[in-house]
Amino acid sequence: MMPSIVYWTRPPGLFVALNVDGSAQNGQAAGGGIIRNNKGQHIINFFNYYGTGTNNMAETRALLDGLALCMELGLDKIQIQTDSKLVVQWFGSRASIPWSLSKWWKEIRERAAMMNILIVHVYREGNKVADFLSKWGMKYKSGGALHHKNCRAFKQLIVADEHNIPSIRHNRI
Repeated sequence: MMPSIVYWTRPPGLFVALNVDGSAQNGQAAGGGIIRNNKGQHIINFFNYYGTGTNNMAETRALLDGLALCMELGLDKIQIQTDSKLVVQWFGSRASIPWSLSKWWKEIRERAAMMNILIVHVYREGNKVADFLSKWGMKYKSGGALHHKNCRAFKQLIVADEHNIPSIRHNRI
């Protein structure tokens, strides 16, 4: 295994970063995400429990939840950061989206058409906050937002990203 250094990536210019992630275990699904400015400062976060579902459903719904939150806040310059290569591919093409996810992708496209969106694939190690939030939704089978003052582990992840503290990724050769 060859290690490499991974950082959370700040969005360009006046864009905000929307990091999203989905989680599925034993046929249950949840998602989460965080919106940050181009300095890495936390704007808002979310987590949701979706009930029965797959990881691809959770990734899709987390993206939709994040875009809905951006619209609610009047944010229209969004850099989506996801560790799902499929979500990045589906965002750029209609061809291979499973029928079971098509209703959510229709809504994603409608919202995206009203925004200036960039989408990038990031390694899991650069998406730790969204991963933490999706797992929180799964653990507590609920939806909401976390306040960094109430959860030390959450705050540590946010501060690490804001201050460009790297993570180590162990690549397979």
